[in-house]
Amino acid sequence: MAARPQPKAAGDTTEFTQPEILSIISGLMLAMFLAGLDQTIVATSLSTMARDLQGWQLMSWVVSGYLIASTTVTPIYGRLSDLYGRRPILLTSIGLFVGASVLCALSQTMPELIAARVLQGIGGGGLRSVSQAVIADVVAPRERGRYQGYFSSMFAISSILGPILGGLFADDLTWHWIFWINVPLGLAAFALSNRTLKRLRLPDKKPVIDWLGALLILLATTPLLIGVGNVEQVSDLISAGVIGPLVIGLVFVVGLILRERVAPEPMLPLRLFGNSIFSCACILSLSMSMVMIGLTILVPLNYELVGGLAPDLAGARLIPMTGGTVAGSFLAGQLLTRTGRYRIFPIIGTSVMTLACLAIAYVGLGHSLGFDIVATGILGASFGFQLAPIIVPVQNALAARDTGIGLSCVMFFRLIGGAFGVSLLSTVLVAGLNTAASAVPGHELLGPLPGLALFHLDQASGHLTPQLVDALARALPPAFSRIFLVAALVSLPAVVAALCIKEIPLRGRETEAAALAE
Repeated sequence: MAARPQPKAAGDTTEFTQPEILSIISGLMLAMFLAGLDQTIVATSLSTMARDLQGWQLMSWVVSGYLIASTTVTPIYGRLSDLYGRRPILLTSIGLFVGASVLCALSQTMPELIAARVLQGIGGGGLRSVSQAVIADVVAPRERGRYQGYFSSMFAISSILGPILGGLFADDLTWHWIFWINVPLGLAAFALSNRTLKRLRLPDKKPVIDWLGALLILLATTPLLIGVGNVEQVSDLISAGVIGPLVIGLVFVVGLILRERVAPEPMLPLRLFGNSIFSCACILSLSMSMVMIGLTILVPLNYELVGGLAPDLAGARLIPMTGGTVAGSFLAGQLLTRTGRYRIFPIIGTSVMTLACLAIAYVGLGHSLGFDIVATGILGASFGFQLAPIIVPVQNALAARDTGIGLSCVMFFRLIGGAFGVSLLSTVLVAGLNTAASAVPGHELLGPLPGLALFHLDQASGHLTPQLVDALARALPPAFSRIFLVAALVSLPAVVAALCIKEIPLRGRETEAAALAE
């Protein structure tokens, strides 16, 4: 009877059986599901939380606190997993996330809830990044496309279920169940991830932690995210609340670069950016996420204001886009695995994303059900063609010692891009509404910010003439068309980055072993 392969260090060529891989993938998909679900399930119950905890002024920090914490620690988790091994870092991340979820559910005041959400974000930051690195450890690059498609599909599914579950829990149970649901799911993810990943031996080299680099990452990223968040709130790019944090963040970015150039074991190795595939993947992830996340937030609003749909119907109309993302990611992952080629998929995805945004800008959403379904479905599929196929080439191009930090950086740029995209497109929308509304005679009745008043025009129509209401309603479609034009412009760097990605043959198990042995 053949001897069972001995476990090796993270990033090695340890052979896993198909049942073992399925067990690992199940745990990782649960972890990814938790990460994706938590970003959307809370949003639908914010008002209920604020009412129960009497904290309306702090309501936005329930989301922002988690977002900032999870984003800033993402690259740190990746580097720690390279130094200490995937399993202990992933299990630590899951444990923090589950423990903080319990604290969130038990919170009695808004400050307690926000503090627990920050802790939850610190745990959640590792769920995605370390999960991606684990895939690189247990599956050969030639076979990863299929699994990456599953991961991206799971993220899209969680984005669909989040608002639905959040509304059900808030209406039929209490908002506390939004956090209690994480406990059994998290424990299952912990058990599944722990059982088979024990075969991944810890790195032999004694880790040297660049704590100053980690601190500079936090000090650079946090002000940037706060500044970007303030753009969304005040809709003004030149306010002190925006410029101040951005300047502080950029100063620390410079400090981070200077530090990482001389650190013996940098938390963020600058050599990664010398790899063209990695650099292109970061640019593509940033640009694509700006479009994807920004439009995911604003498209339902388009349906509500232009199409006159109720919030629940507007959310349902978003299903073609999220469903298209699932289908596109799954299809691209399957084709990538069968053909061993990846470059064509982000090229198709970015090009179609740009053209779809231009088509929607020209026709507009909320006028035709058929066009809405087809156009947003194609747009979603274009997102899916970029999600899975951009992770696999990064895994294939980087050395094993840099897999964790490399994938975490790609995920970091994706998260940052989402925050930038929501702020940019929201600002463009409000500015467009203000300009259009100000050109309508009689707009003075709406107050000093007529554009913002258009968001609740139905409530203000009682003291407006029907002619004025109709004129103001006609100002809505051009403003929304403008955000799709801007989205098309934002997607152009992704097109260029996709064209610049090199096609390197994906390694199979044998070539993977030979490469690591060199």
